[in-house]
Amino acid sequence: MRIENIHIKGFRNFDDEKITFQDKTLIIGANDVGKTNLIYALRLLFDKSISERDLELSDSDYNAYSKTDKIEITVTITNVVEECLLSAFTGAVKDGTVLIRYTNSKNGAYKLFVGFSENTLEEITTRQYIRRLNMQCVDTNRDLLGFLKRERAQILQLAKEKLSEDEIASDEKTSIEIQEKLDSINGQLNSMNYINSALDHVNQELDELSIHNEDQNIKFVAGESDADKLLKNLKLAYSSEDHILTLGGDGRNNQIFLATWIAKQNIQKDIDCVTFYAIEEPEAHLHPHQQRKLSEYIQNHFNDQVLITSHSPHIASRFDSNCIVRLYSEAKFTHSACGGCSTILQEVINKFGYRLNALSAEVFFADGVFLVEGTSEVLFYNALAKALNIDIDRFNVSILSVEGVGFEPYVAVCNALNIPWTLRTDNDIFSKPTKNPEKHYFAGISRIMKILKGLCSGTDNDLCNYWEKHKSENEWPCETEPDKTAKELNSYIRAQATPYGLYLSDIDLENDLANSPLKIVLETHYGKEKVDILVKAMQTRKAENMMDFLTENYDKLSCLANDNIVLPLRNLISTVGERIHPKND
Repeated sequence: MRIENIHIKGFRNFDDEKITFQDKTLIIGANDVGKTNLIYALRLLFDKSISERDLELSDSDYNAYSKTDKIEITVTITNVVEECLLSAFTGAVKDGTVLIRYTNSKNGAYKLFVGFSENTLEEITTRQYIRRLNMQCVDTNRDLLGFLKRERAQILQLAKEKLSEDEIASDEKTSIEIQEKLDSINGQLNSMNYINSALDHVNQELDELSIHNEDQNIKFVAGESDADKLLKNLKLAYSSEDHILTLGGDGRNNQIFLATWIAKQNIQKDIDCVTFYAIEEPEAHLHPHQQRKLSEYIQNHFNDQVLITSHSPHIASRFDSNCIVRLYSEAKFTHSACGGCSTILQEVINKFGYRLNALSAEVFFADGVFLVEGTSEVLFYNALAKALNIDIDRFNVSILSVEGVGFEPYVAVCNALNIPWTLRTDNDIFSKPTKNPEKHYFAGISRIMKILKGLCSGTDNDLCNYWEKHKSENEWPCETEPDKTAKELNSYIRAQATPYGLYLSDIDLENDLANSPLKIVLETHYGKEKVDILVKAMQTRKAENMMDFLTENYDKLSCLANDNIVLPLRNLISTVGERIHPKND
């Protein structure tokens, strides 16, 4: 059995959205985008802990922006082959498929329907099916000690029930031995002089208080004197080199909680019931290495379907790319990129190959991405944004280097995830062929036009058409400077490409800065006046030199406020803001 998709209408963040799942699904997105609400929509249909009162909902559960007065949640379940589910849904299953729908309306009552298609849905009176199909959740407010206090007896009892007769007999024998040792320990305790002396004083006082205490002496015991009670009140701790240590660190407690919870689910598996799981933010309090390990652990230790919500790029970097659901907000409503889990994302991620890491996985969590050539550009634009009071974190915008990967894989990922992006690339001059070159050309405009052709594939685009007619003009003999035709083509393409988010340097970052209002500051810092010598100094150990310059001259970057160099970032911020809060609102 697998929850294949959910279709949500009018519930909380969602207006009308259908989301596809896999056996192991990672749900990502910004804060308050609707990850928990998506999980709660499933809980309404399948979670035993949701009461009848909770099913009635409140006015705040209805999507406010669409002004709807109706909620509809439909789940499609496929691969239904388990006997317990076939008997629970009877004629509502066909070809292994069953649909379950929850509806509610303001001032009305909720209703439930089942059927094997939209046209065959019939009303049912209760969620009687959750005896055979239900959902177990771990929310973000994990309390290890509270969980163990509630669940330890059940975990131990479940483990007991799975023992063989020989194992039961062995445990009974061990229990008797434990009781004998407890009796011996408590006898030894009360024979110690200082304990015995203290007890004599206490018992004497009790005798004087009441005659009923005359033949009832109190004793100290080592925590528990009865073996059965001792075994029923075990406390969880962990040992290290023969020492018993108390639970304490939040990260370790989170790991213990998840390991204990997963163990419980595996112990209590029942052939008469099918369970799927939801875990919210499993990465809490864990450092990056353990987050990556946890991602693999969850994927490998659940045989059943599991849905995970997360804010961790480390978890995302180790998750199967076709199993990622990215939620994002646009015009007040929550949407899912690619309709949920999709091979589209898998195909574009595969172009990264081994390069997909926490840094590149940061793309998944951004509301906007500014792609630049290398590390020095990342350093510069982060400092420039701060100096100009452009709060990129408030807009959830990431500035990422494509160094070693190229722009196209990043652009493909952003498009697949429906994330606004801009890029700024060098307008450098390359030779062709590489060996024994005969001609030069502007590599920058060739680079951005290749990206644009990919974006406009299958459509008629004026700029792409223009490029196809004139791209031969972007070449000139090696022995000469660029001719007038090449320069004019370069200028035209640069200007026309910016509405697509494609920005070109005049030459590269260092040359652009050396010819900007920042020139005097650069000359003073590097002690070079001629532009070519200054640029050469800046391009030596680029990232290191950029960091040194920014450290000493950060407060002077504001002179670039109106320079073209900041346009890609300003326009991206504007796009992200307009998407989240449209001006017509």
